Amino acid sequence: MTWDLHNHFPCLIAPDLREQKFQEIRVVVTGALDFYKSGQWELYCDSVTKLLGMAAAFNGLDDDLYNYTMDWVNALSRFTLQHTVVDFEAWAVGQACTALRAAA
Repeated sequence: MTWDLHNHFPCLIAPDLREQKFQEIRVVVTGALDFYKSGQWELYCDSVTKLLGMAAAFNGLDDDLYNYTMDWVNALSRFTLQHTVVDFEAWAVGQACTALRAAA
């Protein structure tokens, strides 16, 4: 087995800083949803772009932060592209129910 930085140090971010980054992601997502609800489309798009930048910063540094951020980017993107539900929370519950039915 060859030496690999990721195998020896799977999380290079200190736990308290890591939790802070998770919180920062949640703040950006909450802001994005608020912008969407209030019709501030450009600010909503800016928030999604900010999440993409955060994901790029986490890539190769912390897989959990990267995946968490990209999961939010993907969810917000899918929500934006659908045109039937205007409330993110209702849409997310519907998506979860669909996934549970498919898994059963």
